Amino acid sequence: MGEILVDQRGKVLVVTIANERKRNALDVSMEKPFHDALVAAENDDGIRAVVITGAGDIAFCSGHDLSEVGRPGVKFMKPDPMGYPDLMRKPVIAAVNGHCHAAGLMMALCCDLRIASENAVFGQPGARLGQLPMGGQIWRLPQAMPRVRALEMLLTARHMSGADAFEWGLVSKLVKKGEALAVAMELAEAIADNSPNAVQAIKAGLKLYEKDGRDAFNHYEAETMRGLMDSSDRIEGSKAFMEKRAPTFR
Repeated sequence: MGEILVDQRGKVLVVTIANERKRNALDVSMEKPFHDALVAAENDDGIRAVVITGAGDIAFCSGHDLSEVGRPGVKFMKPDPMGYPDLMRKPVIAAVNGHCHAAGLMMALCCDLRIASENAVFGQPGARLGQLPMGGQIWRLPQAMPRVRALEMLLTARHMSGADAFEWGLVSKLVKKGEALAVAMELAEAIADNSPNAVQAIKAGLKLYEKDGRDAFNHYEAETMRGLMDSSDRIEGSKAFMEKRAPTFR
C-alpha cells in the first residue's frame, strides 16, 4: 500500500506519489489523499503553484494499480482524481522522474507544464490492452505534441523516451536523472513570484480559447484586463517596475 506525501515549500506545494514497489501506481487507498491535497492547495491563498512527482528515481506514475482493476468490491473514485490538475485554477507542474504510463500519462497531460528526466519513459498501452485511453488522452496528446507523433504513439502503444518527448514538445525541459523535481521547483518558484491573479487568468484564458474558440476568448480577455487594471497586483507590479525592484504580491 502506497501513500501520498505533501510538502509545502514556500509558495509551492509538492505532492509525491509514493508507491515505489509498484512504480508509483496510485492504488485505491491513495486516491482520496491525492485528491484532497490538490483541493487544499487550490483553496489555500498561500500556495501559488503545485508540483506533482513520484517517489525515487524510477517512476513518476504507472497509472492505477492493475492488481485492483476488476477486483470485486474495489471502487475507484469518479471522476478520476489524476485528472484534477486540469480543473485547477493554479498552475500544476509534473516532475516526470521516470516511467509515466496509462493514467500516469493522463495525469501528466492534465498538468500545465512537464519537466522530464533523461530516464523518463512515456507510454499509453490502451491499444495493446484492447482499451480506450481515458481522460481525454486521445485529444490531449496531439495538443501537446505533433499530431502524427501522438497518433503513432497511441496506435502502436510503443513507449516514448524522454529525449523524444523533449524533441517533440511534450515536455519543456529534459534534465539529468534525479534532477526533475529540483528543476520543476525552480520553475514553480518563478511562477509563484508573479501575480497570482495574472497567472491564474492566463491559465483560464488559454483553457477557454481551447474549449470555446477565439470569440469567447476575446470577450474574456477584454473583461479580465478591465478587472485587473484596478487590482492591487497590477498597481504593485507597475510600481515595482518603475522602482526597479522585484514586486511583492500578497
